[in-house]
Amino acid sequence: MMELGKEGAFSINVYSPGNLIAQEITINGNVTLGGDMQHKGFSDEQVALALMACVGSDKVINSKKRWAGAYWCLRWMCNYPVDVQKFCEKIQSLPASFPAGYECSYESIRKLCNLSFIDYDPSKMDDVKFSRNDQAEFKVCREVALKLGEELGKAYLPNL
Repeated sequence: MMELGKEGAFSINVYSPGNLIAQEITINGNVTLGGDMQHKGFSDEQVALALMACVGSDKVINSKKRWAGAYWCLRWMCNYPVDVQKFCEKIQSLPASFPAGYECSYESIRKLCNLSFIDYDPSKMDDVKFSRNDQAEFKVCREVALKLGEELGKAYLPNL
């Protein structure tokens, strides 16, 4: 979807993970890809709803360590902070309430956020490289990233 904005600029909003392929386009003005610059395509409320659907005892983020998968997903899909401490602060600032004992904490995920695959885009999981030592953590983070990506995708579906 393209929208004409202020001063003749326009935004190209891509509402789901994927590729935007364009050829021979000339743009004389400002362009924003992926939504407004503040939220990078998803509002804090949308991210909060997606996370609340994923966090709890019978959900994909069923321990504090599993927030590493959310870190992996949100840093790539929503441009969340790469710095783990700032990521946790961002999560804590969201308009969300998580069950007691399942909150995102720096101490729980700081070591996991240095795993070999974290610097690879999770939307290209088939190409992600990970060390043999990180295989178990990759499977867990992959599960979290897939579910969270699915929940974020619902943010743009119409309410029926």
